[in-house]
Amino acid sequence: MKIAFISDVHANLPALEAVMDDMTFRSIGTVYCAGDILGYYTFPDQTVELLKKKGVVCIAGNHDRAVLVGTKGMNSIAASAIEWTRENMSPGSFEFIRELPNSVHRPVGGVMTAVHHGSPRSMSEYIFEEHVNDELLDIAGARMLVLGHTHVPYVAHFAKGNVLNPGSVGQPRDGDNRASYAIWDPVESRIEIVRVEYDREPVMNGIREAGLPEMLATRLLRGR
Repeated sequence: MKIAFISDVHANLPALEAVMDDMTFRSIGTVYCAGDILGYYTFPDQTVELLKKKGVVCIAGNHDRAVLVGTKGMNSIAASAIEWTRENMSPGSFEFIRELPNSVHRPVGGVMTAVHHGSPRSMSEYIFEEHVNDELLDIAGARMLVLGHTHVPYVAHFAKGNVLNPGSVGQPRDGDNRASYAIWDPVESRIEIVRVEYDREPVMNGIREAGLPEMLATRLLRGR
């Protein structure tokens, strides 16, 4: 059965809906989310409900933790979106985020798999493709390591296993403005990065109606 990995949804509901529809078309089984469910965009409750409805296995990201504990260390744009989220999300969504683990470590498709947001060392560490090495697999104690946080997709293969970043569903930063996720077929040992088009207009309108920084709207067009 094929397995999907998503990350960095950032309350972009239209993007998440498009990705979930694409997964249905491709007959995906289990879905894992590598954190940052919330932050930046204005559909926190609907995003949480869709993830719950689809049975997505989620961990927390740094933006999710910021909703709970505050925005110290964040830039002003990210912080303003977190403050808006905290003021506008439901108690049920807050509780869902509060109960998220920081990581997942379990056999998936017969392969020991670890899912972290930043890295096995820190939730806030950025691991871009040029930083990847097989030491991360040793630290994680896994042969499949899934990371998020950078919003940039990649797959790195080593003798010890694979390191995967599915990119961002809600705010891609690799110059491709389509939502990004990854599909893993453990039987065929194949990993594929998938891009999905979606309607950005409701997301951009939500930013403007909420009075959040315009850059959060326009970067959805640039993919950076």
